[in-house]
Amino acid sequence: MRKFLRYAFQYAILGVVALAVYQTTFRRGAPPAEDRAAWSQRDGFVAISYGGLTMEERENALVTKARLREHLTALAKAGFRTVATADLRDFYNADKPLPEKALYVMFEGGRKDSVLFSQPVLQETGFHASLYLFGGHLTGWNRFFVRADELGKIARSPFWDVDSMGYHAEDPAAAGKTAAFHYLAALQTGPDGKSVETQQEFEARAAEDFRLAYRSIDEAAGVPPLGYVFVPANTLGVSLPAALADPLEKDLKATFPVAFTRVGEAYNSRENDPHALTRLAVAPDWTAERLLLEIDSRLPRSRYLDFSDSVRQGLWQVAAGDVAADGQRLTLTAPAGVDPFARLRGSEGFEDFLCQVKVDPQPGGASLVYLRYRGPGSFVRLQITQDRVVVQEKNGSSLNTILQYVLPLEHDGPVSLDGCVKANRLLLSVDGKSACPYPIPLTADTSRGYFALGALSDKEQQPTSFTDLRLTTFAPRWVQLPTVRDAALDEARTLTGMILPATNLASDPVGDAAALVAVSAAGVGVYLDMPEADAAKVMETVAFVEKAPAAMVFAKLLRGLVLSLDNFPDLAALSPCIKNLRAKGFAVVLRLSQAEAARLAAGPLLTPDWLLFDVAPAEDAPDMATLRNRYDRARMLFRLPAPPEATAVSYEVKR
Repeated sequence: MRKFLRYAFQYAILGVVALAVYQTTFRRGAPPAEDRAAWSQRDGFVAISYGGLTMEERENALVTKARLREHLTALAKAGFRTVATADLRDFYNADKPLPEKALYVMFEGGRKDSVLFSQPVLQETGFHASLYLFGGHLTGWNRFFVRADELGKIARSPFWDVDSMGYHAEDPAAAGKTAAFHYLAALQTGPDGKSVETQQEFEARAAEDFRLAYRSIDEAAGVPPLGYVFVPANTLGVSLPAALADPLEKDLKATFPVAFTRVGEAYNSRENDPHALTRLAVAPDWTAERLLLEIDSRLPRSRYLDFSDSVRQGLWQVAAGDVAADGQRLTLTAPAGVDPFARLRGSEGFEDFLCQVKVDPQPGGASLVYLRYRGPGSFVRLQITQDRVVVQEKNGSSLNTILQYVLPLEHDGPVSLDGCVKANRLLLSVDGKSACPYPIPLTADTSRGYFALGALSDKEQQPTSFTDLRLTTFAPRWVQLPTVRDAALDEARTLTGMILPATNLASDPVGDAAALVAVSAAGVGVYLDMPEADAAKVMETVAFVEKAPAAMVFAKLLRGLVLSLDNFPDLAALSPCIKNLRAKGFAVVLRLSQAEAARLAAGPLLTPDWLLFDVAPAEDAPDMATLRNRYDRARMLFRLPAPPEATAVSYEVKR
């Protein structure tokens, strides 16, 4: 009875003060100050979600208003800066940057208390939030949800976005006839549990729900919703049958720019599908410190050195089985009939990295080391048994074996692996011996992905152990040399690019082609330097490359051309040149002096693949801030100091 009275009192409070709150709350406080012109981060963002708020301190189902204040205040002090749904759309669809430590705050369910109780906290912290709601609740009988006549005030507030969770939460026609179910997650069933809906009827019902979900918010708020939360989480693209998922995904992508379909992880990288984003559901009992730890365990990392503490820190996301640590030994276990699998949180952005690990395969089974895991249909992995190491790659439905390395007959004990993954190459050693005389080629579709561990077994699953695991990423590093023959390939393990003069081609194209094969075999991309070439000269060189002896070698192995910006007085004329080179399969690198960096910052937006700085502007220079906002800083190479007599010039991306 007392609990009933508490809820009745809360309803009464909401009903009495709602109008006054909406008339005054959204007019107070300075709006969030966002200097989007200074944003330069293109890695990703953190998303956290609240189901609703309560004033009752003893209520465990919802986060309290006081706890929310602790959370957001701690996040602000930790340097997080909130972004709007439009920022996420532009991040994925227009290559726009985000702020450092970008944070997306969500309130799901469309509850009125989410708005009323959080608004003062948003004003105090200068944070922005997004309210996700069911369109059908805008005109429903339950006054506990935001109504249509209130939504416009929220949408006009600088603190809020309004977005969608669909129109129907449950099937209204099935009320009292069958068990309640999520509206888009299953076919309708009758009282006997059997389906009463055809595939065509389901697709029409789903399409109509997306249409109503969009229109209800667009009409009530006066602004179209940009984000969508699919209910229930972790079903679309995961467990829903393809017959249901395919039309849902088609309608979702056609209606909303971004969508959250998963829950559990907090970080979304630029590699994520913008219609398969994830968020971290905040538990009511989490302290601010606990929330920061949960987020930190899911953030990207550039290095992993101490794996003995990785389990305690929650760095492993276990999809099947269990993972445990004992010193430098990680052990995967799983029930009989289940293959264990665990992926390393924060490794989804790994591109170029070193991996060392010792694997102890069990009899009759295979240990798995995933170097780049994007999902069940896309990965690169090593399969280790007691007699061999197999390099496998999967794109779609086909699992391809790239290399098999047979262990010596006398081999006993753990298998020691040492790999270097960079761009589309894998350099692999097994027990200190090279597994292949040349870098193993990988497809471009598996250029990034999680590091993960797993196992396969035909029999009862035995624990699988991995010891002395070391992962270290390295930034892109290029070197400019007078000729390709000057390349020190024995030191090229972490070298990713090489710049060579294009003038050598005319004198010895066959020799250059042979040297190009050797360099590319080391996993190093080759770029031709054209310091004095304008657009006409560039295309003339491309024509020569296409017709030269060994033209097939250049077509397959030459990565791109380095163009000096000072040869293009009209920057607008450079755009078609870049487009033409891209159409022929060449990457474009723009070389910049300090003066040219300023001109590029002030000129029209171009689309080069890399920027090469011979003299970098000062860190606090306005030109540098503008360039980092307009261009990807992960594709900016800066010249490193070197002795005057040095013939080689090195460039590196600054982290």
